[in-house]
Amino acid sequence: MFSGSPLLSHLVIEDRIFVNAKNGRDPEMSRIKKNIIEQAMMQPTWGQKLPKCFIPLELEFDSLLKRNIPLITMEHMKTINNVHPVRSLAEDELQVFLKFQHAVGRILYFEEANLNQHIIIAPTHLIDAFKSIVTDRRFCRGDRLRQESWDLMSQKGVIDKKSIEEIWKKNKYKKFQEHKKYLLGVMTHLDILVEPKRYDASHKRVPSEFYYVASMVRTKNTTGYFESPNFTQRNIAIAFSSSSSIIPPALSFRFVSYCLSLFAVKIYGQENDEMLFHMSAVFTIDPSVDMCVNCEDDIIVIRLVHSTTRAFIMRDQASSIRECLADALEKISQLYVKTSSTGPITDNNSFNLSLCCSSPINPCLLPMSKLQEQDGSWICPNHGIEHNKYVLSSWALQKEENQCGVSCPGSLCFTFAATDTDFLMQFPTDIHLRRLSMEYSVNETKELAIHLGMAYKTLERLGETIVEEPERLNFETLRRCLDGSNITFNDIRKAIENGDIQNPHTLCKVVRGQPIDFDQEPEKWDQVPSDEHFDKLAPLVGNNSLAFLVELGMEFSDWEQIRFKQNDRDLAKLNRDILQDWKTTFCSINIIRPSLRHIGQAFINIGKTIKSVENVLANIF
Repeated sequence: MFSGSPLLSHLVIEDRIFVNAKNGRDPEMSRIKKNIIEQAMMQPTWGQKLPKCFIPLELEFDSLLKRNIPLITMEHMKTINNVHPVRSLAEDELQVFLKFQHAVGRILYFEEANLNQHIIIAPTHLIDAFKSIVTDRRFCRGDRLRQESWDLMSQKGVIDKKSIEEIWKKNKYKKFQEHKKYLLGVMTHLDILVEPKRYDASHKRVPSEFYYVASMVRTKNTTGYFESPNFTQRNIAIAFSSSSSIIPPALSFRFVSYCLSLFAVKIYGQENDEMLFHMSAVFTIDPSVDMCVNCEDDIIVIRLVHSTTRAFIMRDQASSIRECLADALEKISQLYVKTSSTGPITDNNSFNLSLCCSSPINPCLLPMSKLQEQDGSWICPNHGIEHNKYVLSSWALQKEENQCGVSCPGSLCFTFAATDTDFLMQFPTDIHLRRLSMEYSVNETKELAIHLGMAYKTLERLGETIVEEPERLNFETLRRCLDGSNITFNDIRKAIENGDIQNPHTLCKVVRGQPIDFDQEPEKWDQVPSDEHFDKLAPLVGNNSLAFLVELGMEFSDWEQIRFKQNDRDLAKLNRDILQDWKTTFCSINIIRPSLRHIGQAFINIGKTIKSVENVLANIF
């Protein structure tokens, strides 16, 4: 049946089993159970030794299930733990136990701040709650409310919160009412439901009246958007193709849901319809740029579309969006690998990245690695469309190197009011050290520290203490060098030269901050940033999270705390948490009035353009 199909590699059961789903006593079910047990025994966790103190808690879970209790609170869990017949688990041990049970699929437990106070003992309970909302239309027969909800979801991909409330009031679904806020929170966390971002007049986040349900949309895109004037001259595109030849529909749905959580769906046409379709959507990035997402069986295409010409698409905007979306795709795909693989995960690159031609129909692909081989442009073979190499490279934009002028003596190369000598006699501040620490590898930093006079044993002790984060190790090493010493920029320059570490021009980047003339529109840049500002700016930071935090003036300890809260690998969420922590904690402690000018300056200092910030915030300045 699957001979010659990429699906063949995904089949793990060799037996041909035909089951009558309407017959609960079908004898073939015993064969399925046998195969499931055999597959379970092949999993890496099978036969793994576990602490004996886990066993009573596992037995208690079995007892709860027999009493038809599928979900408990953390308070209930702690009560069970405290009456442990052997010994109760400490707080951290209890977390290990819950995480392990979640990892092997026995329970569902999420560490997210708003979800960590409940534990789902029976994962099917969440599935049943999900199926009460999202299901096939034939299972809604005789239930007018569910039929109407299904029709709305299939046409527009939305369901009203009131509809869910009414559905769960019915006798069949009353069991979901008690913990409805938690269950809906889990579905939102898993991108099954997506709550659109809505704001009040002061740009503060307010609850929406509905959820998006990307997996339920059946409507095709018939708006004519891709046939609009000069479309091929107005867009640039990239494509993610799966290394396993096929992209599971569930992965595509979740990716579209992720985009729904970040960007606003575009309103288009005479009917002002939202452009959310089956496995595709169009989003508004800023007033002049849209983003099209189109998922197919073997490829996901992302297009940035400008209102006039693709040459006006901001380069750093394209690269930041690529970084966030690529990161999200890897996170989602690894989730599927973890739940279906019988072996360890060894490859973190589940997708191949290619440049894509501007034609929305059967687009041509150019591997990203071959871009440099093109002369000045790339002409796609199927459509004959010429693509400027410089414009295409926007997707692959790297952090720009600061180029030194020919007159630079190897010490400085920036516009500075004082003379070079005056500057070199100054003492570096923490922000200078943080910038410098990100320019060197761990070994280069050690070499620099030795030439600045640090003892080798001190370096070794530091390396043993700080292992996980090389950026923090570099910073702590440089800071220890300066503690109790009067080391100047000139001393650092000499150490760089004596150690032949890169070159003295690296020091130029430490003072790369570029002044911006915010005084032309002070009322705009003096605004205190809001939830809506943060939501729109977070994707623009891309994978420059640590550098962005540094440029906002925050410490490595802040970075550690924010990263510790990040249970999911989500760049946009990480960047938003940095902005939120900067506003609510850092600015408060340091008695700073947070403003958009601080954020704009930080964007400039990590190599982004202020224009990209202005474009994204144009509608809410």
